[in-house]
Amino acid sequence: MEKIEKGKRLPVYALSSSIGNSVKTFDGKMYLLKGAIAVESNTGEIKRVADIYYRVRSIVDEKHNVVAKRKHEHDELKRVN
Repeated sequence: MEKIEKGKRLPVYALSSSIGNSVKTFDGKMYLLKGAIAVESNTGEIKRVADIYYRVRSIVDEKHNVVAKRKHEHDELKRVN
């Protein structure tokens, strides 16, 4: 996988790989990432990462560090560290 620099756009294929452990969406839901699928933490609902990509607000790694985020739904998802 290519290394994505800080401040650069994070494409959907990078999100579905091992860049992060979980994501939070603008509607407040938390999803655990399992490869190319996301499992909602409260209900166990399963979605494809591609289906939730445009609703993702932030991505957190296994050490609880934010690795990518967007401020507004219409902004690009960008790498922060």
